[in-house]
Amino acid sequence: MGFVEIIIVAIVEAMDCFAVAIATGLSKSGIRYSRAMLQAVSFGVFQGGMTLIGYFLGSFAERWFSSVATPIACTILCILGARMIWGAIRGDRGEEEGEQIAAKNLTIANILLLSVATSIDAFAVGISFAFVNADMVFATSAIAFASFAMGVIGYEIGMHAAKRFKTKIPEIIAGIILIGIGVKMLF
Repeated sequence: MGFVEIIIVAIVEAMDCFAVAIATGLSKSGIRYSRAMLQAVSFGVFQGGMTLIGYFLGSFAERWFSSVATPIACTILCILGARMIWGAIRGDRGEEEGEQIAAKNLTIANILLLSVATSIDAFAVGISFAFVNADMVFATSAIAFASFAMGVIGYEIGMHAAKRFKTKIPEIIAGIILIGIGVKMLF
């Protein structure tokens, strides 16, 4: 997997952080800027950490699955992409309510819970990176930085945007990109 693909995956992985950060910024409870920055740092740490954990588990499993490594990585990315598209189209009211509650009460515990929730996909991506022998120093750094940056940018946009800004188009595009990268791996 090349640098361009890794950067694209990093941006796509950070989209969940972006959405949660927008919800935080849209909160009317006056979230302190320091809390929003702590949330962004937490996103970066958890996204990067979960990618590494997935990579190490995938590297361990790769010894036994080396003949089907590329199809497995493709399948994982396609499933994640399809899940993102399905979630955007179907909508997940419970997730939106959870984001709104967390944005209104941005405690340390809520920041950690949101960070874990947004980093589950990074774990699966880390597994797929093991099968394609990605440069993990670059991949982990790119994912962590993109997640942090999207957390900061999302918060700023949320603070300055009206409620009408809420759209699922970026999530659908992100899902399509993940599927495209997965299919590209096969060829």
